[in-house]
Amino acid sequence: MLTAMKRTILSLWLLFCMVALPAYSIYPRQVEQPFDSTKELSKIDFSKNLAANQEAWVDNTSVFLLTVGPGDPLYAWFGHSALIVKQPSGTKIMYDWGIFDYEQEHFYLNFARGRMYYYVVASEAGWRIQEAIDEIRDVRLVELNLKREAKFALIGFLQNHIKTEYSTYLYHFYYDNCATRIRDIIDFATLGAFREWAEGEPGQGSYRQLTAQNMIHSPALFWVLDSLQSRVIDTRLNRYEELFLPEKLHQAVLDFTYPDGTRLAAEEQVLLDTDAMDVRFTVKDELVGYDWAYALFGLALALLLWALGRKSLSLKRILLGLMCIGFGVLGSLLLFMMLYSDMDMTYFNENILFLNPLLFVSAFAFIVQKKQSSRLLSYCSAIMIVLLVLKFLAPSLALQDNLKTLAVLLPVYLLGSSFQSRGNRKDR
Repeated sequence: MLTAMKRTILSLWLLFCMVALPAYSIYPRQVEQPFDSTKELSKIDFSKNLAANQEAWVDNTSVFLLTVGPGDPLYAWFGHSALIVKQPSGTKIMYDWGIFDYEQEHFYLNFARGRMYYYVVASEAGWRIQEAIDEIRDVRLVELNLKREAKFALIGFLQNHIKTEYSTYLYHFYYDNCATRIRDIIDFATLGAFREWAEGEPGQGSYRQLTAQNMIHSPALFWVLDSLQSRVIDTRLNRYEELFLPEKLHQAVLDFTYPDGTRLAAEEQVLLDTDAMDVRFTVKDELVGYDWAYALFGLALALLLWALGRKSLSLKRILLGLMCIGFGVLGSLLLFMMLYSDMDMTYFNENILFLNPLLFVSAFAFIVQKKQSSRLLSYCSAIMIVLLVLKFLAPSLALQDNLKTLAVLLPVYLLGSSFQSRGNRKDR
C-alpha cells in the first residue's frame, strides 16, 4: 500500500509528465531574423558586367578568408572566421560577424532565451590579426579566386552590410554564425557552385559529434551542455551544413574547384601555426565520443558513494541528496529552455523524462526526511533502462545520442533506489 509521501511523489511525477510531454513535442518557433543575409545576397547580380574603370579597380583588390584557431575563452573554443578586403591603396579592411556586446539591453535575459544579437563590424585588419597572433592562436589567410564581377559585387555587399540596418543579426550557433555568413557569401559569389559541390559531399558527422571535437578537453562542461541538447542536433550533415565551424570552412575553400577546374583558393598564407607549441587543447581530425569514459565515470561515482555509504549511511544519504539537487538544477534549466527559450537544439529532449525539477523531491527525501532511498529515482532508472534497450534493439525509436548522459546518471540513480525495500521497512 502506498504511503502518503509515495502517492504525492507519484502524483507529482504524473503532473510533470503532463507538462513535460508537450515540451517534448514542442514545435519550433518562428523567430524573426533582423537581417537575413541570404535574402539580401539573392538581390545582387554577381555576374553583372563591369565598366573598364571598375575592372581596373577590382584587378588591384583582393579578398581573403581569415581563419583563426581556438582560443582560451569558451566562446573562442571553436575558432573564428572573417573576410578581409585589401584595397588598391594597400589598406586591409576586416569584416567580422562575431561581435556581441555585454552591455546591450537585456543581454543576459536574451542569452538565456537564446536570442543573441551579433553585429558585423568593419575594422583595420592589421591589428586584429596581430591580436590573434598575440593570443597564440592559429592564423591563416586564403586569397579567394573570384571572377571580377563576383568580387566587385561581393565588396559592394560588404560595404552595405556594415550599415546600421544591416549590421545586426540573430546569432545561432549551428545555423547562423560568423562562419555560415561567410559560407553563404562565398556561395553566391561562385554563383551557387560552392554550395552545390559541398551539398554533394558527405559530412563527417552530426552537429553533436563535430562540436565534441572542440569541447571534449573539458569533459564536465561538455557533459552538461551535451545533456541540454536534443536529437535535433543528431542528424548526419552534408559538407555544406558542417561549415558552421571555421576550420571546416577553411578546408572546404582549399578543396573547392570551379567546374572548369580552377581552384577557389588562389593562395594560402600561414601566419601562425601553434601545433608544435602545446599552448592549449588540440582539435582532433577524427570524431571523438568517449561514451565509454563517461560510463566508467558513472560506475566509479556510484561505487564511491556505495563505499562511503558502507561506512556512514547518513553520509551516503546526504551526498545522494546533494547530487539530486545538482541534477535538479540542471533539469530545471533544461525545462526552462524547452518551454521558454528559442534554443531549438533543446526541443524534443528525452532527457527531460529523468533529468527534471522533480529531483528536488528526491533531494528532500534524502536530506530532510533522512530516507535511504527514493521511489522517483527508481522510476527514472526504469525509463533510462528502457531507452538503453531501445537504442540497441530499436535505434529508430530512440534517435537522440544521449549515451553519455545515461552513462553518468543511471549508476547513481540505481544506487539511490537500490535500498528501496530496506527504506520501506524502516519507514513503516
